[in-house]
Amino acid sequence: MEFRQLKTFVTVVKMLSFTKAANELGYAQSTITNQIQALEEEFCTMFFERLGKQIKLTKDGEHLYAYAEQILKLSDEAKDLISSSLIPKGSLTICTAESLCTHRLPEVFKTFRARYPNVEIDIRFDACSEYRTHLRKNTIDIVLFLDVPFNEADLVTHILFEEPMAVIAAPNHPLAKKTQVLPQDINGQALVLTDLGCSYRRIFESILAQAGAKPASILTFSGNEVIKKFVSDGWGIGFLPQVAVKQEIISQQLIELPWAGTPFNIQTQLIYHKDKWISPALRAFIDITLTTFKNR
Repeated sequence: MEFRQLKTFVTVVKMLSFTKAANELGYAQSTITNQIQALEEEFCTMFFERLGKQIKLTKDGEHLYAYAEQILKLSDEAKDLISSSLIPKGSLTICTAESLCTHRLPEVFKTFRARYPNVEIDIRFDACSEYRTHLRKNTIDIVLFLDVPFNEADLVTHILFEEPMAVIAAPNHPLAKKTQVLPQDINGQALVLTDLGCSYRRIFESILAQAGAKPASILTFSGNEVIKKFVSDGWGIGFLPQVAVKQEIISQQLIELPWAGTPFNIQTQLIYHKDKWISPALRAFIDITLTTFKNR
């Protein structure tokens, strides 16, 4: 088993195409096929089901993928360490929330890119519930996310600022006329929310449950833009960071309901594993992020 074979395998998994992987890596498609076949022969199994031009990971393929990502990540860290330099280089894998990436982090990324153009940045969106798992498996370098403050011994946490949240609705929603909205007012209402794994959805639902409020239904989407569209079309009440709905409120496509219930206490946080090797690139990114939000 060679590193180039693992890199090829991971690329094929991400693109679900031998042809696209060949284009990405600059190989002939036959080279991609040969490398995957060599891996399968070495392990005496099949990593992909091949159905015409479509491919799908087998269970053994899923197991190898989990290890391959870690092996390649450790390999990159070893290269960075051995060729250590004060100039940040190499790669960073950053996991974050869509709303943060769109509305809070562009200034951080712009500053970092201007100073360190040779660092490759891989930005991933994933369920909030998986962030800590990824850090502990060392498949990502750092996380920026929204949640209540927490303290876990193996994770380093920097609280950047409190993230104001908005309970939103269409302008003609029945609750739009109220001077204050309590959790009990949500009882029997339809909701349009983010994925189940989303931390702030969990917090919102917890506040409703503690008040005994039971929504009539919940429509779930993974993207903020879809949620805003469905809320503005009258499908139900939404719950998103204020910064994500600012323009829609200004244009009166949405309104922010005057929430008078329990404060949400949701913070934007930066976390990484305490045993993580802080490469020059990672140190630079942490410093730029902390400085950017400290000066706000």
